Amino acid sequence: MRLYCENGIELYEANNLELLPKLDEKVNLVLTDPPYGIGYQNQYTSSKHEKMFGDACNDYSSWARHCFDLMEDGSALFAYTNWSEYPRHFVQLDETGFKMKEPLIIQKRPAGTTDLKGSFQSNSDWLLFGSKGRFIFKKSKLLRNKKAGVVPNAGRKPVPEFKTRFPSCWFGEEFPHSTVNPASMRSWPIKHPTVKNVDAMKWIIQMSTNEGDLVLDPFCGSGTVLVAALETNRRAIGIEIDNVFCKLTLSRLYDCEEAY
Repeated sequence: MRLYCENGIELYEANNLELLPKLDEKVNLVLTDPPYGIGYQNQYTSSKHEKMFGDACNDYSSWARHCFDLMEDGSALFAYTNWSEYPRHFVQLDETGFKMKEPLIIQKRPAGTTDLKGSFQSNSDWLLFGSKGRFIFKKSKLLRNKKAGVVPNAGRKPVPEFKTRFPSCWFGEEFPHSTVNPASMRSWPIKHPTVKNVDAMKWIIQMSTNEGDLVLDPFCGSGTVLVAALETNRRAIGIEIDNVFCKLTLSRLYDCEEAY
């Protein structure tokens, strides 16, 4: 069931395995955070979130093959995963037809683990990165070159103002965090265990698509990808099976300037 269709943004409350085969518009980017069975409930709050519906689903090939069919040649896929599940999900996407490349690792706000004394505190998110055919990053104005205008060697062109190639690890003040500060969320109307940072999603969207292109998020969750697409003048389709999170996404889309 389609719940929202304005400004090029569409939101569906549906099982993506049922809806994806029915879509017929070509997609320029798949950007999504699928459930991968970790049963995450808490974000530094005194009360735990409810476990997400369908979180046990861990077969990326089941939905990725439908996304692959919808994607334009030369388009990219970014999908969150857990570091321990990365090899398995990598293989699943590779076997689906994607040309898999080095993952994107983005700094996130530090989170606890099950072993607070014998394991490192998690502060990174892992994103699988692949493409359908030959993918080339778009020009963007996300990050300035420190040596812009400098001629590196005789006969070479001056260094451009903005970077055209990015590192695979986004750490430091010049890069956006993957997640928002959990402490700040206590006063937010957004109640979701794995909310992503709008700025990080906007970066990926801008370096992977042009204005007017279509972004697909088959696991829409709190709607961050749809908000980021709207704010960067892209079209987007979001699919979410949980009615509670559909309502949350709707509230953000209808009040997008305050969508955090």
